[in-house]
Amino acid sequence: MFELPDVATLRQCSILCSAAYAVVFFAMGAGGAWYRYWGWGAFSYCASLILTGLIGEPLPLWMLVLTDAVLSFSMALVLAGVRRFDGQPAFVPWMWVVVGITAIVPSAVLTLVGTGAIAAAVWSATMAISSFALALPLIRNRATDGTARPRRLAGCLLSLYAPVYLTVAISALATQQLVQLLEAIPYLADQLLFGAANLALLWIPTARAQRELRDMALRDPLTGLWNRAALAAGAAKLLVPGRVALLIDVDRFKAINDCHGHAVGDAVLVAIATALQRGVGGDFVARLGGDEFLVVTDADDPASAAERLRLRAGRGEAGLPPWSLSVGGARIEAGDRSIDEVIQRADLLMYRAKDDGRTSAAA
Repeated sequence: MFELPDVATLRQCSILCSAAYAVVFFAMGAGGAWYRYWGWGAFSYCASLILTGLIGEPLPLWMLVLTDAVLSFSMALVLAGVRRFDGQPAFVPWMWVVVGITAIVPSAVLTLVGTGAIAAAVWSATMAISSFALALPLIRNRATDGTARPRRLAGCLLSLYAPVYLTVAISALATQQLVQLLEAIPYLADQLLFGAANLALLWIPTARAQRELRDMALRDPLTGLWNRAALAAGAAKLLVPGRVALLIDVDRFKAINDCHGHAVGDAVLVAIATALQRGVGGDFVARLGGDEFLVVTDADDPASAAERLRLRAGRGEAGLPPWSLSVGGARIEAGDRSIDEVIQRADLLMYRAKDDGRTSAAA
């Protein structure tokens, strides 16, 4: 018949697991301060388990306060590391409040009623509330840097300690036989939740790095706009009937480079890119190469949209030579099979604008 390991053995497994992750995080500390926060979190959890095992139960009051504080602080350090990863202060006041309550409330109950089922239940319930409170910001995160999923996963795994501790709280009020059976639950949970949560934390920096590498491949290095690779990757999403593709070309851009130098020419392109982004908000804006840009946006009238964009992005900027733009606008039709077909129509209209004397728009 299968038998669960005794609590002492399970505690030793949890100590070894947390110590191993502490070593890993500290070894990666040069990669960012957040690794050190996570390392101290794993170390603190390890320390709380060691203290509990060395002193034995029931714990003296001072040891109960210290152990509870260290245990709650270990979870707070996980959230603190994520906040440092985001460039925010590691701790905010409410986090200290949670840690303080976790340490003070059980010790106050122990002082009033002494050791027993009620004190054990209060301790477990307080730890459940603490673990959920510190995991909730990770679960509810709205990160846009590609790290939302690993943050949410880490938060969900840590929040699962809440029902674990609640189970222990309920069992503390049950029969002594049930208490002995269920007191191993937190340590059993450690074998799955602790390791998985730390792996999710390691995933966070990796996910951001992957997003940054992908964006680098899809971004124009000079202007920061999307490039042709991004256009190809998102072509299917852009091909929405009723939208408008606007092709923009800088008139006589070679003359700007020849007269003022390529550094000034680059500055002109950056100024135009900035104006295009401001003009269309969240729509697709790309530099197709050289002095040619593409905007895909919603508009009732392609000609009016092209003229507005020409005026907005062609008004010049202090300290730079004047420039003008030619814009061609083509509506995406239901029968278009690719975005390239729409761009070709916009291209013809853009050159028609140039033939009409440049500094103009056509649709």
